[in-house]
Amino acid sequence: MLIGAGYALERETVERAGNERLPASLLPRLSQRERQVAELLVDGASNKVIARALDISVHTAKFHVTAILEKLGARNRADAVSIILREGLVAI
Repeated sequence: MLIGAGYALERETVERAGNERLPASLLPRLSQRERQVAELLVDGASNKVIARALDISVHTAKFHVTAILEKLGARNRADAVSIILREGLVAI
């Protein structure tokens, strides 16, 4: 298990992240707000921290996180962070 970006990432997730880039045509289009949320996800932010940082409700933060997971086909937040970093969807 690897620790990074505030998450414990399973070795399988990290290995998969390095080997399976998506073709550019298949990359999901994240809205501007989803990109802001994605940047905070990469930093390991909880829904509460995301809400506070973006001046939105926790419910709205959770909605954006769920939308990101669905668009990326991610199973969980750690998987989403792995995909976000691998695909360069946010600047780090």
